[in-house]
Amino acid sequence: MKDQLIKKIILMVGIIAVLGVASSSVVISSYASAQTLAEKPDLDSKWVYLIKNHNQGLKDIFGVRHNFDVGFTTFLNEHQAAGLQRAGLEVELVPLYQITKPPGKCDPWPECKNGGGDDGGTDNTRTSYPSNQITWGVSKIYRDAAVTPSGGNGINVAVLDTGVNKDHLDLKNRIIDCKDFTKGPNIKNTCKDDNGHGTHVSGTILADGGFDNLGIYGVAPAANLMAYKVCASGCWTDDIAKAIDFAGSNGANIISMSLGGDRQSSLISAAIARNPHVLIVAAAGNDGPADGSIDYPGANVNVLAIGAIDVTVSVPSWSSRGINDGDSVIEEREVAFGAPGVSVESTWNDGSYYTISGTSMATPHVSGLAAKFWQGNAQNTRNYLFGLASDIWSAGDDTATGLGLPQVPP
Repeated sequence: MKDQLIKKIILMVGIIAVLGVASSSVVISSYASAQTLAEKPDLDSKWVYLIKNHNQGLKDIFGVRHNFDVGFTTFLNEHQAAGLQRAGLEVELVPLYQITKPPGKCDPWPECKNGGGDDGGTDNTRTSYPSNQITWGVSKIYRDAAVTPSGGNGINVAVLDTGVNKDHLDLKNRIIDCKDFTKGPNIKNTCKDDNGHGTHVSGTILADGGFDNLGIYGVAPAANLMAYKVCASGCWTDDIAKAIDFAGSNGANIISMSLGGDRQSSLISAAIARNPHVLIVAAAGNDGPADGSIDYPGANVNVLAIGAIDVTVSVPSWSSRGINDGDSVIEEREVAFGAPGVSVESTWNDGSYYTISGTSMATPHVSGLAAKFWQGNAQNTRNYLFGLASDIWSAGDDTATGLGLPQVPP
């Protein structure tokens, strides 16, 4: 009886898709009804949806991107999605997030390139050098412009981003895992970074200066990098959710995400809830200065959202704000910390170095600090970071920098 129902559903969806009789007024899900016109797919375009059913017939017809406890994700047009719901199946639009791109003239990023376009060198040669081995941001975290960063031994940091240049001289000895979640249900053992963003944020966390100690240094240069590619032209939230689960099941202590979007993802929220043993740090977003402009997943109550500051410890107008209420308890849609995010130099995907800005760049400073001072578990480390923070913008728990700037103790 159930199989017959599924067959009827599939037939009905096919007829609706061909004849184009699906009503555009059909509500795909409560999430979709809240989407703006710009965020919703065109009626005939393909978008990722979560079908809350595990029937193999449906999977055979539509194909599978990822399987989850609640169902599976696949590409559908709105006619197909509406038809499935009209036939009694629960269907949910999957949000598409973006890496938190540098604001202003640094987008496109080649305008912000620092140095030549070479490959950075080989195992025995170096052809590209950073402007500063210890960036102003790392110096600010350490309270010392002359310090050589250290720490992070044995701590695994999963960076969910555009991938990484595995051959960058300052990163290659830090990489312990490399995966691509953007190709469907079969996770690929590759993490090529065609963008540069993932390589940049990874360097801020744990670049180790390279074989000759002449490269750039991150906050925790002895930490291990798990490079998980979840972003290509965009960052589908089902890819991100799958990577969170994979990281949590494969030894990650910290997950760092310099990406986001306006809407909550049920798949990401569920993945975060399934992995309380992992400390998750994410960008607040570059949509400021309005209160409440914070992006998800940083806005999730179990994630530390990071806003940006510049070298004068001022907050740039574009850094997203939370709805912090001043009670010094980080809650849903509140910024946790501010960290260096303006004119940050780091590793790039051609083997050289870039200087760019954004809350994307602020986030890895805190992820690196968490790796340096890992306290045995995620909750203890979260609390320890709270204790390291000092006010930098306005007194108390504010909307731009939360509890303030966390730094290495003097």
